[in-house]
Amino acid sequence: MMKRTFAFVLLAGELVYAAGCGGAEQRSEGTTAGTPAKVRAAEVELLTGLSYDELMGTVVARRRAEIQTKVQSRVERIAVAIGSRIREGDLLVEFDTRETRARVQQAQALSVQAAQDLTRFETLLGQGAVTQQEYDGVKARKAVAAAGLQEAEAMLTYARITAPFSGTITRKDINEGDLAVPGRPLFTLEDVSSLQFVLSIPESQRGHLRTGDTLSITISADGQTVAAVVEELSPSADPISRSVTAKLSLPRDERLHAGQFARLLLPAGREAGMALPRSAVVRRGQLELVYAVSDEGRALLKLVRTGRTWGDRVEILSGLRGGERIILDPPAELADRDPVEVQP
Repeated sequence: MMKRTFAFVLLAGELVYAAGCGGAEQRSEGTTAGTPAKVRAAEVELLTGLSYDELMGTVVARRRAEIQTKVQSRVERIAVAIGSRIREGDLLVEFDTRETRARVQQAQALSVQAAQDLTRFETLLGQGAVTQQEYDGVKARKAVAAAGLQEAEAMLTYARITAPFSGTITRKDINEGDLAVPGRPLFTLEDVSSLQFVLSIPESQRGHLRTGDTLSITISADGQTVAAVVEELSPSADPISRSVTAKLSLPRDERLHAGQFARLLLPAGREAGMALPRSAVVRRGQLELVYAVSDEGRALLKLVRTGRTWGDRVEILSGLRGGERIILDPPAELADRDPVEVQP
């Protein structure tokens, strides 16, 4: 998803503030008594500057692992839960080992028998009672038995899964008593102490981004903005989506966590637009409204569409034209076509 928005440098704009005190009371008296409401006003600011493409992406953990088992076995004990913070080497899960232990015992018995046979055949070979070929066969069986014992002991170690690195359990897909099988994830482990912002960039915009660039990332959930540095940039585009993958490193911030939806502002050129103080915009449900001051001194209610905000300013995408005077902090009782008096 991509949405065009702008960040501007103020070229022209003028605020007209009310003089004296008791402004709120004066506005209220004006509208209730039928006399003009005394208000503050500001002209629509004409702005120009860089335009930005708004690209969507996701905050992810730099280190993430899906923990799986190498053997099929029944889950006997789970040592962690979702949200558990663990250290490298901590136990995650234990499996039923009865079958595996039986295989180890069997391999041990075969290994002992093969070792005894080899010792006996060494003596017989020295006496000329067996051929070299028979001796070599027994020696090979000894090697096979030893390898089988090593394999069985290795399988026994798979009965305990420990954390490959320190992090947080963000997903658990197994319960005690379940049958774990290879290829099925048991847990998801993430190192949330180090985060990245990952997104896809249209191939046509790749030239606007370089490794080492510092860009602004806005987290949609609460609107916070953080600086991110381009760390990785794919050299080739996906043939289907015609986009490249970019990864940006994020600063350590307790407000950030993996899975958050965020937006990147990517410089794309220069364009012009308009802006207003945020206090001029009235929100009623899903509508964004402002009161303009007519030449006859009346409040004219207008529907607008806003864009990006910066500081106490908000971008106006549509609904106004440059030079119009807009009422700041309009009184709640102000209605369309009410008379108003702009304070000098």
